[in-house]
Amino acid sequence: MSDPITLVQFPRRLGVANPSPFCVKLELWLKLAGIDYVVRDQVMPGSSPKKKIPYVVMDGKEMGDSTLIIEHLTKARGVDLDDGLSDRERALDQAVWAMCDERLYWYAVWDRWIGAGWPVVAETFFGGIPAPLRPIVKFFAQRAVGKQLWAQGTGRHKPDEILDMARRDIDALAAIVGDGPYVHGDRIRSIDAVVYAFVVNMTEVELDTPITEAARAHANLVTYARRITEEYFPDLD
Repeated sequence: MSDPITLVQFPRRLGVANPSPFCVKLELWLKLAGIDYVVRDQVMPGSSPKKKIPYVVMDGKEMGDSTLIIEHLTKARGVDLDDGLSDRERALDQAVWAMCDERLYWYAVWDRWIGAGWPVVAETFFGGIPAPLRPIVKFFAQRAVGKQLWAQGTGRHKPDEILDMARRDIDALAAIVGDGPYVHGDRIRSIDAVVYAFVVNMTEVELDTPITEAARAHANLVTYARRITEEYFPDLD
């Protein structure tokens, strides 16, 4: 029997399993796969693999990137949450996965660090810093995220353009989830770990922004997130 994996992730904040959808995705996948793990909170990436969080420590080695970790464990542990899906279904799941990781993620980053979510995010993450230093730390943190958004491309758009693009992806997720209970019907799959991670960070997160409002307008997304939270993260209730 293998030793438990150490899942290194950000501390819980904002009323959800993790404010990072990548952390939520990986933790839920580990639960679905039946892989034992222990959580270690870490605030800054530091010397972590790829200089990103989450990452895992398994068999004495560190590995970064939630998607690469899932791919590795799928093969190494002989886990296939998607058995029985057709090649076309798997391909469509990959496209949805990419939409969430590479598009919706950046809209959410803008929403939290530049847009309407910034006051709450700033207080949540920097409220404990001594008052004289707090404005300086907040300024440089927001500026650093702004530079990332500009380099990635999202930051080059106007706010209303970003919101329109986010709403289109949210509408797409609502159509993909449909009547549920999960993306592929009655059985929860790998793609649900991805979709849930992003949906819960819009529907149950303790933020009120145009993007969270757009997600909460879809009753099926609200129900979908609540169902999975109650089943796999009951301690949040």
